[in-house]
Amino acid sequence: MTRDSNEQSAIAQMQERYRQERDRRQVFTGRGALDLTGELAGYLEDHFTPAAPREPLFDEVDALCIGAGFAGLLAGARLREAGLGRVRLVDSAGDVGGVWYWNRYPEAKCDIESLIYMPLLEELDYVPTERYATAPEIFAHAKRIAEHYRLYDDAVFHTTVTEIRWDDAAERWQVLTDRGDAMVTKYLLICNGPLSKVRLPDIPGIEDFKGKAFHTSRWDYDYTGGGPGDPRMPKLADKRVGFIGTGSTGLQCVAPLAEAARELFVFQRTPSTVAVRDNRPIDAAVVRGWPKGWQKRRQENFTRINFGAPVEEDLVKDGWTELYGTMLASPTYRGLTGEALAAEKDRIDFMMMERIRARIDGIVNDPETAERLKPYYAYFCKRPGFHDEYLAAFNRPNVTLVDTGGGGVERMTETGVVVAGRQYDLDLVVFGTGFETETAGRLRLGFEVSGRDGLDLREKWRKGLTTQFGMMIARFPNLFMIPGVNGQAVVTANVVHMTQEYVAHIAHVIAAAEARGAATVEVTDAAEKAWVDTILDRRIDRTAYLEACTPGRNNYEGNVAARPLQNVTFGGGPVEFFEILRRWREAGDFQGLAFDLRHAAQPAVLDNQPAG
Repeated sequence: MTRDSNEQSAIAQMQERYRQERDRRQVFTGRGALDLTGELAGYLEDHFTPAAPREPLFDEVDALCIGAGFAGLLAGARLREAGLGRVRLVDSAGDVGGVWYWNRYPEAKCDIESLIYMPLLEELDYVPTERYATAPEIFAHAKRIAEHYRLYDDAVFHTTVTEIRWDDAAERWQVLTDRGDAMVTKYLLICNGPLSKVRLPDIPGIEDFKGKAFHTSRWDYDYTGGGPGDPRMPKLADKRVGFIGTGSTGLQCVAPLAEAARELFVFQRTPSTVAVRDNRPIDAAVVRGWPKGWQKRRQENFTRINFGAPVEEDLVKDGWTELYGTMLASPTYRGLTGEALAAEKDRIDFMMMERIRARIDGIVNDPETAERLKPYYAYFCKRPGFHDEYLAAFNRPNVTLVDTGGGGVERMTETGVVVAGRQYDLDLVVFGTGFETETAGRLRLGFEVSGRDGLDLREKWRKGLTTQFGMMIARFPNLFMIPGVNGQAVVTANVVHMTQEYVAHIAHVIAAAEARGAATVEVTDAAEKAWVDTILDRRIDRTAYLEACTPGRNNYEGNVAARPLQNVTFGGGPVEFFEILRRWREAGDFQGLAFDLRHAAQPAVLDNQPAG
């Protein structure tokens, strides 16, 4: 496949433009995110559910899941099906739902088709109302799962885990919390996911601002008016509002804020890609007429297309599959190798980004604003964005785009935000800055983990992650992790699909341990090393690509070199990875695991248990 010289020149010129845009933003790299403790702890306050007082718990359960989002709910559901009696969810939120408990900002929706994103639809006989469901509907479905599988029975909320430690003598995990709990469990599942730790940018003077400020995951409707599902927000009619962040959250928040506020200032470090969303109602009768197993088939079809695996039909047909299926996964490109394939990918990327930039010109009236909204980086540098109202909001006379030139907000004062020496006086500042997902060099669990003989997990992982399949860790028996972005497993656009695959594997192992009457199940050192070797052998070196991207979540704010070589996803992609897990389970020999079949030890001695 050949390209003419004009096209080659255009691509080369654009790649140079990308480099310049990256270099402009490198100044922001060292700023990082704030530790939300002390006087900044108010940014984590729960406005939605009052915390009820309770006595500390010193009881024992069969399994405990840290996190009650979809990972914890799916784990709880499958453990119930595996026959476990007491399954406890622990979460700092006031209810189940995880990110969908917290994300109640106006017009919050999923950006993956709800038919493949919302789990257990067939099991609960539920059909979403829209192709991209709203946050209230997704939150209601999370509660529906908890009710159906009786996961509220032993759940504890407004509770933050501070430490977990393995009791060698009792062969149990002890879970300590900020509520004085010292709970004991046989199986411990860490399910707190990649979107659980609020990210607030390290802006000088952020503590000095005297107006109202909150993160989008702690939306204060008492201040704005309106409510989840009601984006009108009448109390902002006389307010000057600043919004910081133009990622996926910003794409959804800006339009309703533009409708509500007297003035809205959108502070942009790097523009997002904004492709067509095309949300619409779902015909429940049609969905209920599909053959049994439709959700799993649809999820697998979506994932296969997104990673270039052949399919007979595109079942989802959305912006994700258009790019991956119609363009990158096209059979036309499968015969190309080496330089020819790399060049063709450059061409496809260039075409996609040109379409996105042209869409901005077709919607935004002011040429200068349109130019500032155009993203200049390779498409896969950031998670793709989709929205049908975001760009048009900048045509409103009350909306101002404040492009920070890549440097971010300079500082905050008592009355507002400063960019390039100019102050913008504001009544409200909203941080749409997301969650920490790829912060290099940090274990984002938020609590201490001690395994056999007091081995500290941070110390074990000091030079890099060591796991089997990203889910089990040698010398940490009966402990299972739902892998995050750095988890030696895989990452897919549809987080729920990959979570379901992980949970199915974990539940299979726990069911086998229970069937054997095992006190513990643990990965051997040899099996852990073998998987780390596999990760390294199959590693795809994306350093050059990521270093060419503007700083952001995908390249650790430009600090690519800080990540250990083994802290990467499986290079073969999710289709192959899920097949590896399936074959491992079907083999039936539980290769790499050691089951302790001795008679279980005596019950744990519980710290801080009251006398009597």
